[in-house]
Amino acid sequence: MTWSLWTASRRLVLLPILVLLHSMGTANASTVQFIATNLSDVTPGEDLWRYDYIVTGHSFLASEFFDVYFDPLLYGTLTAEVSPSADWDVRILQQPNAANLPPFDRGMFDAFALVDNPSVAGTFAVSFVYLGSGSPGAQPFEVFAANSNLLESGLTSPAATAIPEPSTVLLSLLGMACYTVRFRWTGMIRR
Repeated sequence: MTWSLWTASRRLVLLPILVLLHSMGTANASTVQFIATNLSDVTPGEDLWRYDYIVTGHSFLASEFFDVYFDPLLYGTLTAEVSPSADWDVRILQQPNAANLPPFDRGMFDAFALVDNPSVAGTFAVSFVYLGSGSPGAQPFEVFAANSNLLESGLTSPAATAIPEPSTVLLSLLGMACYTVRFRWTGMIRR
């Protein structure tokens, strides 16, 4: 076997291994997506909305929880809707109040896991009076361990319509096929 053929065949073996190791090394972070719905206003002068939250990327254990925070300058009275399953205890821990000092001025929605691996199918919902203009947007959220240590934090993001993405394996196979064709084609030219 010639040196160039040996080097090329080694690359063909190493490429799938590297792709596999790369795909195993990717981490999943918690994401909280929202759908904002403008509701019929019950009280004149109050703009009533509802957030439906979709939580992914974290396997909750019993007593772990996540909080979503509401800026007192943008949100009025908060009301927690029914939880998506009996696996959760959801509630409003604090109403937004600009008169309080930070961090006690912001509203807080809390979802507390009652069992290990609670179902996150469905949505967590909060209705609120929106004080801002236009549509409500992203909010800060935090995920906590059972001992209240912070595990993750981030911003909610609008739920987008699903756009199918090609899988890593499919793209890897396509790349290996192209590499193989190129290898065989350059080998034919050298002969």
